[in-house]
This record gives sequence, C-alpha cells and structure tokens, in this order.
Amino acid sequence: MKKLAATCFAVLLMTFAAGAANVGTIDNAYPGDTEAQAQMLYDLGLFRGTEKGFELEQPMTRAEAAVMLTRFLGAEQTALEGAWTHPFTDVPEWADPYIAWLYQSGLTRGVSATRYGAEESVTYGQYCTFLARASTDEESYDFLGVYGVDEEGDCDRAGFVRGDAVSLSARLLGEYYLKYEDTNGITVAQKLIDRGVFSLEQFKKAAWDVLPREYTQDTLHGFNDMDYRLSCVIAGVPVVRCADDEIDVIYYSKSPLNQLYGEKASEGHDYVCFRLDAETLEAEELLRGPEGSTAKIMGYAGGTDYLLLREPEGDTVYAVRGAETEAVLSLTKQEGSDALFSCLQGEDGCVFQASEDKFYRLDENGASALPLAAGDRLSVVLSSGLLLMENITAEHTVISGWSWDGEPAGSYTVENRYPLPEHAAQWTEDVLAYWQGENAPKLLSDNGSCAWGTAGLYRAEDGKLLQITDKPVYDCEIDPADGSYVLLTSPADERPGYYGAGVFTLAGTEAIRIAADGMETVLLANQPAHGLTFDRITCAEAGVVRVQYTYVMGMADYHSYEYAIENGRLRALVNRPGMGFSGYTEEECAVEQARLDALGVGVNS
Repeated sequence: MKKLAATCFAVLLMTFAAGAANVGTIDNAYPGDTEAQAQMLYDLGLFRGTEKGFELEQPMTRAEAAVMLTRFLGAEQTALEGAWTHPFTDVPEWADPYIAWLYQSGLTRGVSATRYGAEESVTYGQYCTFLARASTDEESYDFLGVYGVDEEGDCDRAGFVRGDAVSLSARLLGEYYLKYEDTNGITVAQKLIDRGVFSLEQFKKAAWDVLPREYTQDTLHGFNDMDYRLSCVIAGVPVVRCADDEIDVIYYSKSPLNQLYGEKASEGHDYVCFRLDAETLEAEELLRGPEGSTAKIMGYAGGTDYLLLREPEGDTVYAVRGAETEAVLSLTKQEGSDALFSCLQGEDGCVFQASEDKFYRLDENGASALPLAAGDRLSVVLSSGLLLMENITAEHTVISGWSWDGEPAGSYTVENRYPLPEHAAQWTEDVLAYWQGENAPKLLSDNGSCAWGTAGLYRAEDGKLLQITDKPVYDCEIDPADGSYVLLTSPADERPGYYGAGVFTLAGTEAIRIAADGMETVLLANQPAHGLTFDRITCAEAGVVRVQYTYVMGMADYHSYEYAIENGRLRALVNRPGMGFSGYTEEECAVEQARLDALGVGVNS
C-alpha cells in the first residue's frame, strides 16, 4: 500500500538551489538535485562513482547495483571479511565478495546457473527489486513509486541510468524498514544509523540541503522512543530537537517561507510567537499577545513573510523582514477570519478578501488595498499575477480577471445549465440558495498557468483573461508535444462524480482535446454510457491519453484504476508497479475489458 505522508501540524521545508538539475528520468523534486543526492549517498558510504566521477548519465550494471544493495543492508564489512562463494563465472573481482554474500544470503540470483550478468545494464524493475529486498521481506516495489507516475515505463523507454538509481536510493532512505519482521516503525535511514553504517551527525550533515526537512511535534522515533518535542526530521530521522518542549511549529502548507516560526500557548500566560533557527531550533521571541491569542501565516513576498496575529480584541497583519517586524494592517476579528479563508499566494506576494468589498495585496512594500469588484469572490491567482474572481448567482456565474494592481482584465458569463431536482419546490429559500451556490458553475482547481472547474477553462494572455472553453472541466493536462489541452468534461447539465469519506468528488465522463488554435476534438464520448467517472488524467503526451477511475467501497476504501483512451474507445490497463494505484490484476482487467467491449465502448468493440 502506498504510504501517505503525515501532515499533522508539520512544516515541510524545501529550499531549492538555483540551477538545480535532474539527471535521468526520475525527479524526486528534492531540494538537492541528482548530483547533490549522489554526493549525499557517497558521503554516507552508500554509493561510489567511477574513475571519471559519478557518471550519472551512464547505465548502471548489475554488479554495481549489487554493491549498492549490500551497502544499503549495512553489510559491506560482512561481505568483505567473509569467505562467501557463488557459482557465477562473469563477476569482476571487485564485485565478487558483494555478489557472493548476496547470493549466499538469498538476496540475488543470476541470469542463468553460471552467469550473473554482471556487466549487463540493470533495469528500473531490477533495481527497485534490489531496494525492496534491502528494506522488506518481499520483492514488490510498489511502495517506491510516485502516485500516478509511470516511472518504470518512462525509464524503460528512456533507458535506466545511474542518476535514476541515485534518485530511487535517496527516496528509499525515507521509507519504512520492514525486513525480518521488524516492526519498530523506523525508516531505512534510521535503521542504517542504528546499525552504525553512518552516524546521526554524518546523516544530518550529508542530507541537510539535499532531502526535504519536516518540522513537527508529532515525531515517533520507533515505538519504543517517543519524544514529542518539536523536531527537525529528515527521512524519518529526528536530526535536532527543540530544547523547549512547549514550543510547537506554526503550520503552513502552501510553499516555503523565508523563516521558520513557532509558538507557545500556556494556560495563564501570554501567547508568544517565535522565530526559530532552522538548524538548531533555538527560539527568539517575535510577537506577543494576551492569553487566547494565536499567530497564523498569511504568505510571503520576496524576502518578507506575513503573519496574522489574532488577539481577543482584533487582528493585525505583520511583515517580518529578517530580524525586523512591522505591523502593516489592522483588521476586525471577522475580517481576519475572512482574510485567512481567502488568502491566495502568488509569485509576487499574496492577496486576500477581508469582506465583500475589501481586498488587499501583501507585497514587499507592505499592505495595500485593491479596487476590485464588491460582491465578487477572490478565487485564483495565476502565476502571471492575474487575479480571477467569481460572481455567482442562481442564473449564471461571471468569471472576471484583474491585474495584480487591480485593473480589470476581461470577464466571461457562464450560464447555469444544471437543473433543479424535482423536489426543489419543497425546499426553504436558504436550502435552495445553498444548493444553487454549490452546483453553480465555478472554478475548482488550477496549475498556475490556467484555472478550471464547472465554469470552464481559463488562462492569461497578454495580461488579459482568456476563456478556452465554457464546458465543465474536472481535470486538465497540457500535451507537451503540441501544447493542446486534454480535458475531462461532461455535459453542462450534469455533475457526475463519486462519494468517499462523506465527500462528493466531481469527475468527468467524457474527454476532449482543444488545440492551440481552439479546434476541439472529442477523445471519448459517453455514448453508449460506459458507467465510469474519471477524476484524473494520468498521461497526456504525444497523443497518448490515460485516465483514472476511482471507486470507493464503504466510507474511505479508495480503489483507483487506469484506462487508455484509443480512437474513442477504452482499454482497461493492468496495474503497473510503483504507480500507487490499487489497479486491475490481469484477470480483473480481462473481465473489465469484456464489459466495455460488450457495451460497445471497448477497444475490441
């Protein structure tokens, strides 16, 4: 099962180096690039280069992979000092003790009875199997994958190289160690520290600017060592702890800030907000308020962070620039609540709505009012700085664009074609208004360059708002081959989807492609009905389109399945390891394909 990252009151700090580059197909999106990850593994004694350096762009041999596996098992000295044997005739002398130890331990096999295939290039699947053997008692490596990304297929097509091996090895450090029925709940990195492969200090030094750092007060270092002080955690390893056990981190999930912030709220005492040293967790008082106060993070603009201090009598927005703190805006309690709910982060700062007619921008110069349309709702900030607003009525929704300075940049009216249910005549006015608001055309998501939802798809062009389509859009991907938009959609008078954990998720029944010139092509129609709702496009590249169908059993038992869209028909796909899907087995896939074919919507119809 794919491990889900815990987000309880934690801050994930990922500071990326300028010019960071990925080598190979796999991209961990870590603070350190592939070269930095290779250096980290080298410093920890887990990876070796060649006489020419790391050579990350070159293939990795099965012999080199065997050496790396032995090191990840913390068994290099055991392998080098023992008299291990193997039956293979093609193993180079430098790799002989490693492969012999792995063979004697039942952790590797050859390509034949007498050949190991030492100089053959290792594949993604073979290398992941090595890593699975190093950390679990099974050979399944689904836990190493990234949800919805076909890394194995991508690597097989591009060629698996040493850079890919480095990326996977760095990723393994943060996975749970489950070998030999070990149930201590620790990660591979912590297990290697416990075995003496490297020390805690060595790990902290090597991984500090390479792997993501999480700051959390919910650290569980194994089941036998609970320490709930605020900690900096890297790959599941607490590398530093705060001396004050009453300080917690102030949670902010949207993007990295310039500084780290903590707070202490003790009964009978003032509330205190702290600036925390990221490396030592030493605390310096920043803001203070009476008991019952709290600080929330609004966002950032360049080198300035913005915090909202919520005191019993009112709220204040503070700009924090290095060691300097300045109050820039006073708000009522209700305005402060509305500001937190509506605040959106852009590339040049953040914007928020404090009431129906009060809009503010926070940038490096401080706080300033924006002359936006009263009654509209702030919805999206695109990476271009264009602000998108919504004005929703029972009859239609107006999507309007505004510049970063508050100048109008165009608008579109989308009619509400979703019909009222037959029993709506029995509703009160409040219930009717709520239902119409929930089902009116609106924006639901964005990727920075464009925004979409049941109100259509929009992007910025020359500083103006451009509507690409007014059809409902439930997911959007841009095909890099031609810049076209691949969309999941449905008829405007329908709101298809599924329930899970008590929440209704909108999902499409049709797929279309919109070319750069606006020409629309239907990729998949729902006639005849296929009985599926697709919530995600998993691939849209060079004409290849794959989509995800999610089925929920009970309250929250999610199962996701993948389909390819080919010439207006559906092909059910067998689960590919590492994608994080429940997926179809071969037998289940055959049954589902037969169902689609019988309906006339399958590729064999």
